[in-house]
Amino acid sequence: MAVLVLVPAASGTTFDIRSGGGNVINRTLDQAHNGDLIRIHDNGNYREAFTVDKRVTLRGVGGRPLIDSRCKSRATIQVSSGGVTLDHLKVVGAADNPDQGPFPSEVDARGVGTGKIHDLVIHDTCGGVHEGAEYGVNVFNSGQVEVSDNKVTGGFSDAGIYIGGIVDTGGGLLRVVNNATYLNHQGVIVEDSGFDGIVQVANNNIHHNVGNGVEGSRAGIFLHRSSKVRIRNNTIRNNGDFGINLDPDSDNNRLFDNTITSNPTDLVNDGSGNCGSGNTIGSRQGNPLLPCG
Repeated sequence: MAVLVLVPAASGTTFDIRSGGGNVINRTLDQAHNGDLIRIHDNGNYREAFTVDKRVTLRGVGGRPLIDSRCKSRATIQVSSGGVTLDHLKVVGAADNPDQGPFPSEVDARGVGTGKIHDLVIHDTCGGVHEGAEYGVNVFNSGQVEVSDNKVTGGFSDAGIYIGGIVDTGGGLLRVVNNATYLNHQGVIVEDSGFDGIVQVANNNIHHNVGNGVEGSRAGIFLHRSSKVRIRNNTIRNNGDFGINLDPDSDNNRLFDNTITSNPTDLVNDGSGNCGSGNTIGSRQGNPLLPCG
């Protein structure tokens, strides 16, 4: 194991770490302070789970380093501080360990005001519905978090990306943008969220989510008890049951310029006041979208 601490700069200290055992990421986080940069070198696998409780950036360099909790932890990366950035990593190994709490996820961010989950490859490696992770990315009760440019795949039993309990973002947006999510039970779930237009799901490629998960139908995007979500310019195709599913308690959502094709049912609109324009939609079920005023 080698940990190199560079000379502190005005914006914080840069740590360069290399794999070699000994929970090197955890040990570096213990030394780090708000504003620091931790550069994780791709010279081997990092077999550990960790909690990020400081406003730091963790960035993969020299390739895409693998973070693997080896099915021993509920969350491989737990984010519990605002202002954290995760960048250019591969994250696997979360598992359903009931003694460690619910909602197993590769990346779990809860109750954070800001943050960025960017350019990660996220994969479920711990088995079936009752053993592997439910979510690739789980963002709950948080604020201006950006989930962008990630690839989330490999059989997550509820959703590749889950957004829940987002009711106050301090005047900004929670954005799910430019991700690819496929071969899960559902691509993206937005639940109990989005009031006042604070959640945006845009420019994602969501396809072939056909797995047999823990509950509900297989869908590209599922909105459950969520309103005023902005869904724009997504490509949603070949999912197991539905392209976009707006449930009866999801109202006044806005859909623009999405391509929703080749799903058994492309759009389910069971809510009220949902509107849109510029969408390419094959088959429909339920109410038509209204024109947006």
